[in-house]
Amino acid sequence: MRLRALITLLFALVACVALPALALPALAQADGDPGSDVLLDQNLFYGYDAGITVTQELNLDRLLNATAKAGAPVRVAIISHPDDLGAIPQLFNQPGTYANYLGIELSDTYDGRLLVVMPNGLGVYWHANPTGATKLASQLSSLKPASATAVVATTVTAVDRIEASAGVDASKLAHPVSSTAPAGSKGSANVDATTPAGTSVTTKSVTHHHAPTGWFLAALILFALLYVGWRSGNLGKLRGAVGGVRLRGELKGIRIRPVALLPTILLLIVVAALLINHAAGSGGGGTATGATLATNPHLDPGTTLTAKAAPAFTLTDQTGQRVSLSQYRGKVVVLAFVDAECQTICPLTTQAMLDAKAALGKAGNQVQLLGVNANWKSTQIDDVLNYTDLHGMTGRWQFLTGSPTQLEQVWKAYGVNEKAFVTKDDNEIDHVAALYLIDPQGRQRVVFTTYPSYATIPQFGQLLAQDVSKLLPDHPPVSSHYSYAEAPATTPSLSTTLPKLGGGSVKLGPSKAHLYLFFATWDAQSVSIAYDLDQLNAYERYAKANGLPSVTAVDEGSVEPSAQALPKFISGLSTPLAYPVAIDQTGSVADGYQVQGEPWFVETNAAGKIVWDQEVYTEGWPKLARLEQEVKTSLNTASAAPQSGKQIEAELAGSAAPLAALHGQASKLLPGGPNALEARVKELHGYPIVLNIWASWCEPCQKEFGLFAKASALYGKRVAFLGADYADSTADAEVFLREHHVSYPSYAMTSAGVDKILAGGLQGTPTTVFLRPNGTVAWVHLDNYKSLGGLESDIQNYALGSG
Repeated sequence: MRLRALITLLFALVACVALPALALPALAQADGDPGSDVLLDQNLFYGYDAGITVTQELNLDRLLNATAKAGAPVRVAIISHPDDLGAIPQLFNQPGTYANYLGIELSDTYDGRLLVVMPNGLGVYWHANPTGATKLASQLSSLKPASATAVVATTVTAVDRIEASAGVDASKLAHPVSSTAPAGSKGSANVDATTPAGTSVTTKSVTHHHAPTGWFLAALILFALLYVGWRSGNLGKLRGAVGGVRLRGELKGIRIRPVALLPTILLLIVVAALLINHAAGSGGGGTATGATLATNPHLDPGTTLTAKAAPAFTLTDQTGQRVSLSQYRGKVVVLAFVDAECQTICPLTTQAMLDAKAALGKAGNQVQLLGVNANWKSTQIDDVLNYTDLHGMTGRWQFLTGSPTQLEQVWKAYGVNEKAFVTKDDNEIDHVAALYLIDPQGRQRVVFTTYPSYATIPQFGQLLAQDVSKLLPDHPPVSSHYSYAEAPATTPSLSTTLPKLGGGSVKLGPSKAHLYLFFATWDAQSVSIAYDLDQLNAYERYAKANGLPSVTAVDEGSVEPSAQALPKFISGLSTPLAYPVAIDQTGSVADGYQVQGEPWFVETNAAGKIVWDQEVYTEGWPKLARLEQEVKTSLNTASAAPQSGKQIEAELAGSAAPLAALHGQASKLLPGGPNALEARVKELHGYPIVLNIWASWCEPCQKEFGLFAKASALYGKRVAFLGADYADSTADAEVFLREHHVSYPSYAMTSAGVDKILAGGLQGTPTTVFLRPNGTVAWVHLDNYKSLGGLESDIQNYALGSG
């Protein structure tokens, strides 16, 4: 009886500890506040009336995931309507009060930075650092969404400031991405998708696998009933039938009946379930769990959609056959929107699609890969046929196209309107890299966005395969072994060795300056890569004779259609190459060297720092003289900024009156906002304008300001330079301008003001807008300039029109 009493006591103790722990999520979800339910294990909550598109949500997810990886996590609640607050609607438009309420609700599981965004302003809570929360709230006090459509921009700005205050380098944060493949000129700012017609985002699938607690609860109830019945004597017959067993050895003399082992068995089940529950949330190789996906800024975990019928369409494939979506009922359809001329994101998307189907083995026969042309200028059958052939997709998918009107109808139906922000003067292709999973019943189930990371392709393919498996009737196994942790990148500051075409190896990294050309054989689709590679022979001869960095070509093997593609292509060149060709088989070097398209030039100095880069497809192949000059000037960025304002003034003496008026307001912050800026642009009619959008809290802005000081001194007699200080405090901006002297003024600007300048809104700071002499936008450069040569090249191409 003593042993039985001891076991009973042990069972009671375990039940008291385990059952409340298992019930915690249910209790948290019963408090009537939807935000606290979602933010328990996710980083973003917003209500259905927030007007946030699928792409915007994915970009916010990526940004917040990056904050976690950087060690300063931020979780965000966007509250646009009282209904978003559940049982506490009275806290609407009280962001500070709700932030405290929500933060305390989450404090048992999350004590980091919490941001609340409401129409009238922002609130901050930081359970682990109340003083820090007060400081952050003060820094964000000037921010509030100027309109319903500015919520995302305001949120991004706030998160950027929070991370900057934590000392996080802005380069470590995720930025919104779109696949840009311009036709004849560079693309404009990123285009957001609209929510697909007839769909709503119901669940953000950050965690794809959940703890298997259902079977445990059933077993718990069963064993509890058996135990109570046994103790009450109602299982006497069972006890008699089972009989007793006398244990030998150390337990000799102690008589235990098997039924009496029920509490011990229950204890083991409790422990096992808790261990499984913990393991299911911790992530690991080959499992798409929140702990790993949440820290990978380059991998989209997917967004679950309401299971409604996918919009129907009928288009023409690369063989000229008519194809309808409905003919693939019974299969899972992997549907991607792919630009037929794309040199950036699309090759990564299609490679991941191939990887996903291969990982399913024989079950891949139940999967149909489909592409819909996302280029509104290259719509011919030959366009989709060329892409299919060059990327090794022949016989492996169907790439559909149609008339511009037909394609636009499909784009709108799926919320990826490729021409949403295109004006009659635009000449660019800028599309959303969306990929949908459609189940065998023809319902859209999950949407993904491809991020520009070559090393992440195998992970993305595995993730797609696992989600496809869930949609197939028999849930076939996925042949996979990849972790979802961020794939390592090989930066220029690290020495590394790549295999060399023809045998041997090539060393990359610091110790001396290098000029690299990243390319792929399929670049021949849109640029004359064979001719251009041959032209680099002339540069190589010049470099050796004049002490300039030698060139190394790097083939992006991770997205080549086959291992034979490169040697076959190089052997077909008319002239042997005078420089080595290395093969980046994993994509880690391309990622580390910040390559986001092919072909792509990267120049590094002896310290392993990138001093210049240029995407050939969008910016053009530099002529030999330009390339030689670019390489020379970019190696010496230390002399980018003049020594003083007086030096700048001397260089600009004698400027025309409208430009001289700008120079007379050097480094001043002017009032009036967008209306004043618009009036100033009209006053400058007849002069090209370079408008730099910056903020004092923006670290990349600080890095490039010296380049604008030098460039404005060099070109200020022919080009008008202006600044737009975005979402900043007047005091901070004025201090910044005193410490970073430039020859032109800036105007204080809100997000609404920037929206008047940029169709689609601002995607991040810094952004530089090039305006033609008639005031129309010629080109938009996202991110900071890394060299004076890069900035000069854009000024000559898009302001002076000489490139």
